[in-house]
Amino acid sequence: MSASLNGRPDAHAPAGPPAGERAAGAQAPEPVARVRWRDSLRTRMVLWSSVLNAGLLLVTALAFYAGARALIVQNARAEADSLARQTVRSLEATLESVQVSGRTLAASATGVGAQPANLRSLLVASLAGDPDITGAMVIVEPQAMPGDADGFTWYIRRDGDTLVEQSVADLGYDYRTMPWYVRTVASARPWWDEPYANAATGGEYFATYNLPLRRPGDPPNAPAVGMVSLDVPMERLAHLLAGSSGAGLQSMLFSPEGLAVVHPDADTQMRRSAAELAAMPGREDLAPLVQAIATHTPATLDHRGLDGDARRTVVLPVADSGWSYALGVSERYFLHRLDRIALAVALAGLLTLLLALWLARRYSHALAVPIEQLTDSAHHFSQGDFDYPLPHVQRDDEVGVMARAFDAARGSIKGQLHEIGQMASARQKLESELSIARDIQQSMLPAGRAFDTAHMHVEAHALLEPASEVGGDFYQFSELEPGVLWFAIGDVSDKGIPAALFMARTLTVLEQQARRHGSPEKILAAASVRLAENNETCMFATVLCGRLDVASGRFRLASAGHEPPLLLHADGRSELLSLEGGGPLGFEPGDDFPLYEGVLAAGSTLVGYTDGVTEAFDAQDRAYGTERLLAALVRGDSAEAACQRLLDDVRRFAGDAPQSDDITILAISRQRED
Repeated sequence: MSASLNGRPDAHAPAGPPAGERAAGAQAPEPVARVRWRDSLRTRMVLWSSVLNAGLLLVTALAFYAGARALIVQNARAEADSLARQTVRSLEATLESVQVSGRTLAASATGVGAQPANLRSLLVASLAGDPDITGAMVIVEPQAMPGDADGFTWYIRRDGDTLVEQSVADLGYDYRTMPWYVRTVASARPWWDEPYANAATGGEYFATYNLPLRRPGDPPNAPAVGMVSLDVPMERLAHLLAGSSGAGLQSMLFSPEGLAVVHPDADTQMRRSAAELAAMPGREDLAPLVQAIATHTPATLDHRGLDGDARRTVVLPVADSGWSYALGVSERYFLHRLDRIALAVALAGLLTLLLALWLARRYSHALAVPIEQLTDSAHHFSQGDFDYPLPHVQRDDEVGVMARAFDAARGSIKGQLHEIGQMASARQKLESELSIARDIQQSMLPAGRAFDTAHMHVEAHALLEPASEVGGDFYQFSELEPGVLWFAIGDVSDKGIPAALFMARTLTVLEQQARRHGSPEKILAAASVRLAENNETCMFATVLCGRLDVASGRFRLASAGHEPPLLLHADGRSELLSLEGGGPLGFEPGDDFPLYEGVLAAGSTLVGYTDGVTEAFDAQDRAYGTERLLAALVRGDSAEAACQRLLDDVRRFAGDAPQSDDITILAISRQRED
């Protein structure tokens, strides 16, 4: 360090010139009155300095406490969310295992014939193959299967290491009148019933997965000939939740009808539903829980627990089973240790402040001058004069530590200012490059086209509005051969520069294959091979590819995982074409891209779009959806007008909400010329 930064040599002015000898006969001067300590300016300086330091210490401590509190709460919520998802995956695995066993049993029960021994073997095999299943039942109506006049009704459940078997007719009721049987045979899909306990279950709570039985080859809406049910003990599901309970965490499991199957409150478990809990006085904050369970959607809510503690609860649906899992986190539990540490730190700070006050009283004179000099240097630093001399850097006491801390801070601030300047320059360069990339990307997309032939006017137009500077959506149309319009619209995974690069590659590959192959399904099949090559980033694109004969209006379409196009008829009626699609391009080569053929009649418009249209969200996080899409277009519009009308309607719906994805619209209209 240079001498200018080492500080000026400490020099103390003498208190006064040395006293000369008293003149002969002179009277002795009166003694100087000492200033009482409580009136001393030094004492006042120490006191005010102590008050200021105490205030700064308090503000710092409060800021630290607030920051630590926010960080602890954030981490606790993130860990709770991760734990909730992990628990839901365990529940999904268990329930899916049961559902797979149920589907296997249902398929086998109608395929092995009407022999009771075979059906009983299937029941035993289902219990042996899945430890989560405690009981299994098969009901086949009499005369439902060829050669079976008596039907089959049998129930087997585990009882320890043994199997208890009996006919359903021996359970003491007519199964044909039971609600679970009536609902199952009338349902097109399997379903989970509410937990129950009775004599047949040995008093243990079970949940049953019910599947309708249909003869092999029957459609899903065909009358059922019986049913299959599998029993899962609630104790098994509760055991999966044990690892995510305790230590400030509360796990809750709700049945498809909202019953609290697992709940920390014993009076609530198996007795109250989520709706009943929300209806209790002061529990209106549980309304989002009821909504999430009813709609089988994820949700996060802040509410008060039974003990009045602030809680955050994460609600997740368990796949498509109808079950819902909730995990509550107690903020007070995680903040208890922080409060204790904060109290200890506050007491230690108070004692330290008192000790510092005493020491400052004794050594205030020795410290006052260096501190004033350091304060003067700090003042220059605050004005941006970072080269102003900094004294006392070589001292070994607290003043030296403070001086070196000032010096380190000065160097750090200078370095950060330099880095900020470099970052600003780099950002400006990046923004310029992104602007150029956007212009290049836009230049790759064609302008609108019009064709006039045989008294018909065909117009093709498209709009692309990226969510960022560059995006992954694209479109293309061109007349590769006279009278034939080739067109495509697509959406690349991800956003930004990687998506733009993959978009350019996809667009190039599609155009190359379109010049080699005439039919859309062949274009997509060839493109899937090229795009899967060297695609180590695993990016992909959904593509709608089509070919239109301008004169006749006949068109062919093929889709690689893209949204179905919309057809606006001449009478104003809109419909989404039932177009089956293959997989997106880029994952792996494929050739299964079903071809759709149709006719674009006079006065009709074919509209392709990306998911940025249907998945545009407003300020309330509601999606635009297909219903608004079908109602947005008006007959008689040109292709350009149709694109602009749909884009304006999406913008009007989203309002001030930020655009979450690229929006691309491609329209092809066909009008008869007068």
